[in-house]
Amino acid sequence: MDPSSASSVNGYYSFLNRSMDDLERVYLSNNFMSVHFLQRALCLLRTSHSHLTLLVQKLNLPVGDKWLDEYMDESSKLWEACLVIKSAVSSIENFSSAGISIASTLDGHYHHRRLSPQLSRQVIRAITGCRREAIGIEAENRALMENRVQRFPFWSELTAATVMESSTKLQNGFSGFRGVLYATRNMSSLLLVVLMNGLVYCVPSDATLSQTQTQTQNQVSGFVGAMGRLQQRVAAEVGRTGMRKGILMHEYRRSKAALEELKAELERRGGGGGESEEEGERELRERVENVKGYFGNLRNGTESIVSQIDDFFDEIVEGRKKLLDFCSHR
Repeated sequence: MDPSSASSVNGYYSFLNRSMDDLERVYLSNNFMSVHFLQRALCLLRTSHSHLTLLVQKLNLPVGDKWLDEYMDESSKLWEACLVIKSAVSSIENFSSAGISIASTLDGHYHHRRLSPQLSRQVIRAITGCRREAIGIEAENRALMENRVQRFPFWSELTAATVMESSTKLQNGFSGFRGVLYATRNMSSLLLVVLMNGLVYCVPSDATLSQTQTQTQNQVSGFVGAMGRLQQRVAAEVGRTGMRKGILMHEYRRSKAALEELKAELERRGGGGGESEEEGERELRERVENVKGYFGNLRNGTESIVSQIDDFFDEIVEGRKKLLDFCSHR
């Protein structure tokens, strides 16, 4: 960590600029809503919070004033939002396990003579069960979005006007802390919306921006401009690909598609495909390997995200305690 990013207000703003630029590059160099990009977004959420906690201790802030309440409110928002994300991601674990189990069942049974009709029907039934599991997950996650997430304050905080007004009008309050907090809050709101769309549930209209707002954000330099560009790119990609409602994470969508491809191959073989035995073996092996690869990446990615969130919870608790102790000993 660059010590200057947590030792002065200007250093912290520079950290935000660099971090948003880095996140934008990760977005552009990976598949849309890849687990790697989502992990980096979560990592930025964590590091901005830890840097903010350290910065507070460097500023000459009045003990027990409103700044502490504002910090506590912000950390509580992060806690509640990440609790929802963790719940949604944890629900994918059964889906991941079922997919990996299906691939394991077929390991070593690629050849026509070794893949019996009974085994083929068993796997097709398992794929159907896995599909129902995915439908249930998405229904639960949609309910989370409608009943909890869309009521969170951050869901309606993403306007460029709010960002710019808060950073300009209030940035000198509490030795610059209030401006830093508002900047962090707006960036956190964007990151949380991205994480919710990728890991919980996305309704395409929620991922879009008005044309005026998008143009305004693109004219702003620094991390505010990077925020606008990132949000616009997410909305544009959702619109370009015609994605329906659901979980946008790339590995999740590809895992579902790989299952469907495997099911189609098994059904085709059961109907007596006309290709050679060698070609049929190759096609099935390719489908099974795709399922293993995508579900393996999905499982590893979701486990990593849950672990990151657990660590973030520990950091939030530690940060709140540290600032309370900091205030009580001054």
